[in-house]
Amino acid sequence: MKKLSVVILVLAVSIALCGIAEAAKTLRVGHLQTNDHPHAIGVAKFAEVVKEKSGGSLEVKVFGNAQLGPAMTQIASVKMGTLEAFIDGAGWYGQLVGDYYIFSTPYLMKNPVLDYTIAVARSEVGQSINQKLLDQQKIKMVDLTWLRLPRHALSRKPIRNLADVQKLKMRVPELTSFIEGWKALGASPTPITYTEIYLALQQGVIDACELDVNMFYTQKLYEAAKYLTLTYHQAEPCAMIMNNAFFQGLTPKEQQAIMEAAAEGKKVNDKAIKESEDFIHKQMKAAGVTFIEIDEKPFREKVKDLPYQLENRGLWTKGLYDRMKVITLK
Repeated sequence: MKKLSVVILVLAVSIALCGIAEAAKTLRVGHLQTNDHPHAIGVAKFAEVVKEKSGGSLEVKVFGNAQLGPAMTQIASVKMGTLEAFIDGAGWYGQLVGDYYIFSTPYLMKNPVLDYTIAVARSEVGQSINQKLLDQQKIKMVDLTWLRLPRHALSRKPIRNLADVQKLKMRVPELTSFIEGWKALGASPTPITYTEIYLALQQGVIDACELDVNMFYTQKLYEAAKYLTLTYHQAEPCAMIMNNAFFQGLTPKEQQAIMEAAAEGKKVNDKAIKESEDFIHKQMKAAGVTFIEIDEKPFREKVKDLPYQLENRGLWTKGLYDRMKVITLK
């Protein structure tokens, strides 16, 4: 009887240990957007598909609305391995590999700016930049091609021409491409954290901000500024990164699950992005926002030399802009 009890105990412990060994691995994903933003909806789909396709061995936990801190804090966490993944605009990664700044410099790509941005992201140019991120920072680019709408300017006073931009306190992210771009246009670029834009507009700390309409809408910025100028100055892609050591530590099935889930999440995001534009325009107009169309030519002319100036300063790889132009300026 005593031997039987020992056998039963050993079996019980073995089963318990097997259960621990087979417990789901956790993949934490951080982002900056509210739950109703297309990126958040896409990430929710990503989480669902990862669990399904990994057979439950991987579980995704999502932390949105900047719960884990501003973008660069989360990106640093991914690099260190204290956070597995992060998703937001490609320009943020310029802090790690300067070549990503080509996606976040005003008027670098011609209209339709969204189409050309995604074309570059999918091209050998985008692939080579992603490889640098992996080689230099040990960070895997899971997907560089999630859609974002073109960026415009939302302001407290009308912006109808280039003269209205001069000395304008324009909120920008703390990224060189944004700062130098708006400085070249004559504005006074003012770096402010994303979650603090509403209050800064409301209190007059800034005169304007530049984002896409999904961000204007989901962050309710249109309540604090009533003029939206359709500048089409850039269309930065949204990009998901992952700690490469974490990714490489997964089974081939789990790795495939992540890549397939990212593609499924992109589909959901892109559909929501495309469907949201007209709806948001109508909602913002109903809320009293005035939409202003401008002539882009003076703006583009003002910054025509900026790409080569930034390249000569070493912001991105020499010759990168010319490689990009082959794709975008045909």
